[in-house]
Amino acid sequence: MKQMGDYEILSHVAMPECSIRIIGMKEAEQVALHYHENSTQIYTVLEQEVEARVGDRTMRLRPYETVRIEKGVPHAVRAIDGPALVLSLSIPPLERDDQHPAE
Repeated sequence: MKQMGDYEILSHVAMPECSIRIIGMKEAEQVALHYHENSTQIYTVLEQEVEARVGDRTMRLRPYETVRIEKGVPHAVRAIDGPALVLSLSIPPLERDDQHPAE
């Protein structure tokens, strides 16, 4: 799976109905702007705060806050004010060839 940005996948589990990843980012690291043709994603912040860009909207998310990203919508997330952990849920499971740069 092509990595989009500067981050680390700490955990990845694929099941028939979804895939779950825990993404670790140091301060100012990011998941670069990209989209998925086949998967809807849900990001939930586990630690620290992040700035999430979803389509034309930019928001600051604190721990336990969640954002849903529909198929085809460009999105990015970056750590602010220190390292961050984000849970990424993909429905259906994210496939290796379904990460597309948006810029």
